[in-house]
Amino acid sequence: MDIQFTPGPKVLILGHSFISRLTQALTYDPKLSPDFNLAQCSVSCYGIRGGTVNRLQNNEDLNAHIQNFQPSVIILQIGGNDLCDPGLKPETLACKIVDLMSDFQLHYSFVNKIVVCELFTRTQPWYITAEQYENKRRIVNQMLPILVDDKKLFWKHLRLMNSPLQIFASDGVHLSALGMQKYYRSLRLAILHAIES
Repeated sequence: MDIQFTPGPKVLILGHSFISRLTQALTYDPKLSPDFNLAQCSVSCYGIRGGTVNRLQNNEDLNAHIQNFQPSVIILQIGGNDLCDPGLKPETLACKIVDLMSDFQLHYSFVNKIVVCELFTRTQPWYITAEQYENKRRIVNQMLPILVDDKKLFWKHLRLMNSPLQIFASDGVHLSALGMQKYYRSLRLAILHAIES
């Protein structure tokens, strides 16, 4: 996605396929604006399909993007694909996510704040049952707010996760067009919260 610079904070929305799909939706959905209708900051999205915590660590393309854009805030949506690993304990994943956040702050002095978003439910996860996935997801989402500190925040997609409407696509993993619009609005609120706190 082309980066358009605006005076003020720079925000990088980073993560797995939800973010790459969001980047696509920003180009064709007239209800979504690439700048998130935020004149007070610049926003860039970077999504890796099939992204995991390990794939974000030591990723040369991602490193180049971060070095070029130099965000002061990173919004992080990661962990859903990791949860599908039957051998990965949710406690381990929560610690790996927080370690990734700390690594970003250590390696990029310009990053002042990182917001990690809650993990989404999946009705059709890979390699494990929906019930196993949900149990692991609940544990990670309970641990993350406890593990983060004042420069790391936890964001709950309240209006999205509690929606009575069909927000998921038929694959049971990704978001429908309506779900993407709600996700966009939730991310916009997360950006505002991060730059104002």
